[in-house]
Amino acid sequence: MAKVLSQEEIDALLTSVVTGKEVKTEDIQQQKKISVYDFKRPSLVSKEQMRLLENIHEAFVRKISVFLSAQLRMIIDMNLLGLDQIMYSEFVMSISSPGAIYVGSIDNPPSQFILEISPQFVILSVERLFGGQGTFQNSNRPVSIIERKIMDKIINRMSMEISRTWATVKKFRCDIERFEHNAEFVQIVAASEPVVVVSIEINVRGNTSMMNICYPYVWISDILSSPEIQERIMFGTSNVSKDARNIIKKNIQNTNIDIRAILGRANLSIRDFLNLEIGDVFTLDRMSNQDISIYAANEHIYDGVIGKKNKNFAIKISEKKDGELNEF
Repeated sequence: MAKVLSQEEIDALLTSVVTGKEVKTEDIQQQKKISVYDFKRPSLVSKEQMRLLENIHEAFVRKISVFLSAQLRMIIDMNLLGLDQIMYSEFVMSISSPGAIYVGSIDNPPSQFILEISPQFVILSVERLFGGQGTFQNSNRPVSIIERKIMDKIINRMSMEISRTWATVKKFRCDIERFEHNAEFVQIVAASEPVVVVSIEINVRGNTSMMNICYPYVWISDILSSPEIQERIMFGTSNVSKDARNIIKKNIQNTNIDIRAILGRANLSIRDFLNLEIGDVFTLDRMSNQDISIYAANEHIYDGVIGKKNKNFAIKISEKKDGELNEF
């Protein structure tokens, strides 16, 4: 049987054709793949944990997008750009001044977080709440005290949605404590400590702005390192909670299905079918006093008697069937 070449051997053969030099198999085997690793910035959050955090904040983005669209009476398109693990000093340097920085607190486990929003979007939101057109400002001016007070309703809803979306992993209370223009005055952790930054893009009428959520890595680690969360990350959720089961059951019960009543069948030749005209009558295979078949999702579930109710045709169920498949 012919030997299957590896990708390294194929690359070596192509190189030998171009350069004219013969490459030995021993030289190919000695070549090893080298991965660059930055010891100053070690990757502390695993891919599985990042995937869990992305799922949490994708739900947050969907809920806030719907809320903002209803409050501002315009289409607000929000997208989760990604999650990054960086140093807190790098996050502070990335915030332009003046900014719109909201410092929040979490009670379980105790920690702080930062919700940073573009000042242009804050000013646009306040203008829309007052009934204005809502336009992006070219100049990056500070947010006034009155604008901050008006924006509190939206910010408090965002903090509430953060705690709600995290509730699938950890239940905690989330509150906004203060507002700052300058990121230099905000220090939730030491400058050299790692943080996890969630970057969210906000699109309004062709204009783009940003919103960032900054969590201390220590707080993230305390939550994701618990045995329950580790088991969920590795094996997924095994048992559905009672509340989730009730929600699924309620949704299924409220789902509409099509019910069809088959009066009968008739066999016609192609010639007779093509010659049918208005007023023609053909006989079905069922007597007028016999029950008719009732189907749901192509399954025979009931037999019933045809009648009338309020000038509409109606079916009275007379017998329950075992759910035989429809032969049509």
